[in-house]
Amino acid sequence: MEYFKSGSGPLLIYLPGMEGTGTLFFRQEPDLAQRFTVISLPLSPSSTCTYDELISDLLEVYDRENAQSAVVVGESFGGTVALRFALDHPDRVNHLVLANTFSYFRHRLDLAVARFLLPLGFWTPGRLVRNVVMHHILIGEHVNREAIERLLKASFSHGYRASSRRLKLIQGHDVRDRLDRLKMPVTIVAGGKDRMLPSVREGKFLASKIPKARLIVLPDLGHACFLSDRFHLAKFLTDDVILSSQS
Repeated sequence: MEYFKSGSGPLLIYLPGMEGTGTLFFRQEPDLAQRFTVISLPLSPSSTCTYDELISDLLEVYDRENAQSAVVVGESFGGTVALRFALDHPDRVNHLVLANTFSYFRHRLDLAVARFLLPLGFWTPGRLVRNVVMHHILIGEHVNREAIERLLKASFSHGYRASSRRLKLIQGHDVRDRLDRLKMPVTIVAGGKDRMLPSVREGKFLASKIPKARLIVLPDLGHACFLSDRFHLAKFLTDDVILSSQS
């Protein structure tokens, strides 16, 4: 297992979204690396991967870095992994950051359609159409062209089977009845222009169930808010977060 590492200080681990490469944290990483050891952990590309295996990979990072606890940042699909990890290993998470994610994917028909249409994303004409649509959406969400190109390059790079498997994991993901067990501080980030899922609605639901949650709504940003130069996660991880990470 390989991962990306930079900076020094208490440990912060980033779990990426559906693309799974861990390469799309580049906008946030430089500022965070001034105060944290930042790990960007790619998702397993296995077509049979389970949530338990993804959590095991995360624990391996802790072992390699000789860390007892960390700040865990999960984006989109990575947020579902982060939620499960925090519920299963609450003593290993000092602060949980959830960006544009959910405790349960409510729009079941949309999920079924996504699984049905997924093969088109790996067919050249379908990929070209997707790229044009994504350019249009992301420009409107204040993501510049360089970041868009990096996103499009990373998208589906793990292959059809891995992407299909992640959609299947989402279908079985439901931790709504366990959210009140999260006792660590939780920061929830929701893009107001998110067209992939109703992030603000889901963020409000998470914040209503998690005891120590705070919700940050970004009205002008969307699902790829970490790629926008208008958002800096480091500004929201204050000194008390660093101190708790070191304790």
